[in-house]
Amino acid sequence: MEKILKNFGKSTKMEDPIIHFYETFLSEYDPKLRKARGVWYTPQPVVTFIVRAVDDILKTEFNLPRGLADTSKIKKKVELQGTKGKHEKEFHRVQILDPATGTGTFLTEVVKQIYKTFEGQQGIWSNYVEMHLLPRLNGFELLMASYAMAHLKLNLLLTETGFKPTSNQQRLRVFLTNSLEEYHPHTGTLFASWLSNEADEANLIKRDVPVMCVIGNPPYSVSSAN
Repeated sequence: MEKILKNFGKSTKMEDPIIHFYETFLSEYDPKLRKARGVWYTPQPVVTFIVRAVDDILKTEFNLPRGLADTSKIKKKVELQGTKGKHEKEFHRVQILDPATGTGTFLTEVVKQIYKTFEGQQGIWSNYVEMHLLPRLNGFELLMASYAMAHLKLNLLLTETGFKPTSNQQRLRVFLTNSLEEYHPHTGTLFASWLSNEADEANLIKRDVPVMCVIGNPPYSVSSAN
């Protein structure tokens, strides 16, 4: 693992070790699953261009001078759990979602793009990540291995940027779920209970969060199971 991660963050195109490790692994381990789920990766220059383009559009078309790094908030009425009533809740305006996040390539590029605006301000970076980045960085993934790799990759990148979480750090908002479905409650085993919790958390995003930017590379293969 040390050798695989030695150049993490310093690579270009398809050289990201986590993408290489996972895509190579899946093509050998289960090529049918890879085809059925449309698991193909976007080249890094394309990812970088898309993220920079979204940042630019936020600045020019939506009058948000900080683009993806924006910290402004809006209020929205959401359902109260278990009731028909609604209450007003505050959300960050620029909520980002990758609905087919894979190993987290687009979300990590968003973090890199935002981090560039904090050069020379590392002292405030950790607080910004905790208060204004993690609460609005959302990802959905259907395959367990990709989901695990996305968590690993985002954690590695945040550590590399110097992010030091406080004791009450929230989890990354990358959830194991099918973006196209409502959640299905499960009971029985501990694992089923964990899956149900993931689905519940993801469903709150699907139902309540006013997502502004949907980015990523959806599994659009005509022959995939999606």
